[in-house]
Amino acid sequence: MLRSSLSFVRKSNRREQHGRLILAVSGCSGDDRCSSSSAAIHPMASSSSSSLPLSNAMITFSQKDHLFMARRHFSHLIQFPLPLQQHPQHLPKQLIDHPHQQQQVRTKVFVSSHNDMNITSNQILDYCGTRGIQIATARVTSSHVVLKECPFCDKPTNNKADNEYKCYINIGGGAYFCHRCGNGGSWFDFKAHLRGYQHTVTTLSGGGSPPPNVPRASTAKGAGAPINISSSSPAPLRMPKQRLQSFYISNLLDSNDKKNDEVLDYLKNTRGLNEATLRKYGVGRAKYQFPSNKGGEYVDAECITFPWIMTVGHVKEQEELRGAEFTMPSRNGSDAGANAVMDDSDYVTRRIKVRALKEKGWQRLDPAGGGWGLFGFHTVENATELVLTEGEFDAMAVYQATGRPAVSLPNGCRSLPMEVLPMLERFEKIYLWMDHDGPGQEGAKQFAQKIGMQRCYIVQPLNDQEPCKDANEALLKGLDLEAMIKKASVTKHENVMDFEAIRNDVIHEILNPNEYSGVPMPSLPLLTKLIKGFRRGELTVLTGPTGSGKTTFLGQLSLDLAEQDVNVMWGSFEIKNTRLAQKLLQQYNRKPLPTAEQPDAQAVLHALADRFSALPMHFMKFHGGSDLEDVLDAMEYAVYVSDVEHIILDNLQFMISRNTLNKSFDKFDIQDVAIEKFRKFATDRNVHVTLVVHPRKEDESSKLNISSIYGSAKATQEADTVMILQSELMGGNRRKYIDVKKNRFDGSLGQCPLHFDGKSSRYGDTPIAC
Repeated sequence: MLRSSLSFVRKSNRREQHGRLILAVSGCSGDDRCSSSSAAIHPMASSSSSSLPLSNAMITFSQKDHLFMARRHFSHLIQFPLPLQQHPQHLPKQLIDHPHQQQQVRTKVFVSSHNDMNITSNQILDYCGTRGIQIATARVTSSHVVLKECPFCDKPTNNKADNEYKCYINIGGGAYFCHRCGNGGSWFDFKAHLRGYQHTVTTLSGGGSPPPNVPRASTAKGAGAPINISSSSPAPLRMPKQRLQSFYISNLLDSNDKKNDEVLDYLKNTRGLNEATLRKYGVGRAKYQFPSNKGGEYVDAECITFPWIMTVGHVKEQEELRGAEFTMPSRNGSDAGANAVMDDSDYVTRRIKVRALKEKGWQRLDPAGGGWGLFGFHTVENATELVLTEGEFDAMAVYQATGRPAVSLPNGCRSLPMEVLPMLERFEKIYLWMDHDGPGQEGAKQFAQKIGMQRCYIVQPLNDQEPCKDANEALLKGLDLEAMIKKASVTKHENVMDFEAIRNDVIHEILNPNEYSGVPMPSLPLLTKLIKGFRRGELTVLTGPTGSGKTTFLGQLSLDLAEQDVNVMWGSFEIKNTRLAQKLLQQYNRKPLPTAEQPDAQAVLHALADRFSALPMHFMKFHGGSDLEDVLDAMEYAVYVSDVEHIILDNLQFMISRNTLNKSFDKFDIQDVAIEKFRKFATDRNVHVTLVVHPRKEDESSKLNISSIYGSAKATQEADTVMILQSELMGGNRRKYIDVKKNRFDGSLGQCPLHFDGKSSRYGDTPIAC
């Protein structure tokens, strides 16, 4: 009989007395770096499919405080003042009995109660004005903008005072609620509802948690269309057999299998972790298959498993907010445990993160189609303070050295999924311990804004001369981790600061310039040497003759970034996403794609798609002329929900073509407004925006220069980097190169040759061997 190693999941004395042990293993959604699609499903971990959800809202009333409180998954308990005559006993009976019937938009954009989005009353009024809402009659209080007429109420107000001024929009956070129709949500939901379609962001992942399933139109032309909501309930997200995780732990810690020696040696000697810590966190060992570089083939790999264990209450909340009902997963391969009675305090495993022992790049979340969680969350219990680290080994190192509750991000420093934010709501202090490098520190600042800056403290090394990279390295060096945590500084968001506030950052950047140069483009090292990589908060403008290969170049750039775990989003307004994806697949494959004539084409393409879908690549669903505000809303949504860091917009003229149909506006002015807004977005959201702008119509034989970019000088003035893809005919041969005309980072200008390889559809900066 297999001895269980899972005493850590028993939460209360009552549970100890009854000896109940409830543990389930769930899967993952196709995510950024660790997509479940990047590995074949192990036979023991097969699971059922899940469907795209629509979620409900839950309405509760507090008579004691005279407040109407809308509890929604996208936000904390949002409180709105409710006139006494409209307390529950005075509200329409149908709203009290069936509040969801009043909901016209359902979404899962969670915004933390600690997150001040700094939305001003003027921004709210300006946005409402652009959407045709009367703002001259709006009332502005110290905390809310109150609209005279709710844009979402089905029935007219008929100029009755009792029907007016019921729609409240919170200043700072942007949450809204109408006390007449019951419609409410986050600032993201307010924008989406006004438009009548979903923020058009998707991925090409083969599985996993897709973007929220709010009604949407396929293009911006669907804005304002009627909203239709399905009443069918989606299936709960995938969860594998309950006992699977207990097998994994026992495989590692309770087995005499000689395969354990290598794994335990790595964990204990290379990582410095003891068995008690490994057992507490539920670390295990398993064998998984990963797609090899050879088409259609998979190879076995010995792996370390990191479970995401959370309470049933948290899982129920995630599922209810999707509109699904949580059911107990099978214990032993049958459906006998599907209807097991569970308390909200019982623990289940939401997912298992898998990491190959020898191949660092081989990671996955198992199985496909599951929810998100935090490694180590089951060890936290009733703590009010938490250490949030970049990786699993760092979290265990913090706990082992200090005894402090510590959990790790599910996907490294580049992603904090929105779905785990509710789990962090109750903590008064959160210490962010990211890697001491450029990406890690950028991530800490981004997550602090998302979680709430006033409760976040960033941990930094105490020794500037020999700083440790992360918490695990600090443990291995025998440093005082507790002292480092106590010296953590609260994040600041004031607009004015003194030098002492940035002193350490400045010194570290001087001593480690490569960490702050930006994300390199490994496939074109000469270009990286010129522009020093791509940095957050900057705007790059790319131009070049029609058909010169700008999209091909950007496709290669996006792959270079995604393969370094940078979250990239494409806005392709000229080429449909399906056609773009084919080009990206060929570039990713580094050779021609198989054709239908090849007998193994299907298997090879699926294996390639498995690997490709593991990349953190996102796509807007716009095509052709699109509304600028809709595009900016989708960008804002993607940055918040998916932690997108680099956005490619190809191209500006196609995107704004719909707006230029209005002859009363000069098309140059429209382009200037768009460029100004993209510049501001890059700065405010701390993301890199690469914008394609076509050149003026000039003689094809002439070389383009910085003044060749279409429109006024606004594009080149606002841009941090200006690049021209030159295509010159020389001696019967066409010579292509990237001409860097502006580089605000360090002023380096010059050229990077481009040699095209037709087989891979990629460029190199050295001649391609025949």
